[in-house]
Amino acid sequence: MGFFKNIEIDVIDMFHSEGMKETEIATSLGISLTQVHEILAAYDRRDDDADSDEGVVSYDELQFDPNEVDYNSEHY
Repeated sequence: MGFFKNIEIDVIDMFHSEGMKETEIATSLGISLTQVHEILAAYDRRDDDADSDEGVVSYDELQFDPNEVDYNSEHY
């Protein structure tokens, strides 16, 4: 799916913001119930991927270049 298309944004908004049922969304937009399920499932998978901590580096784990000036250190 990549970036969400307008129809996908509408489905997600109707479901999460407006609280519409999946069948209501399908009827309202003139798409199949299967399409609504697929869009919501893809959105949920994308949301789950964003919640994972993979690839997150803590500040303590960062390696600094010894010649790099540390602008956060106190200079007197």
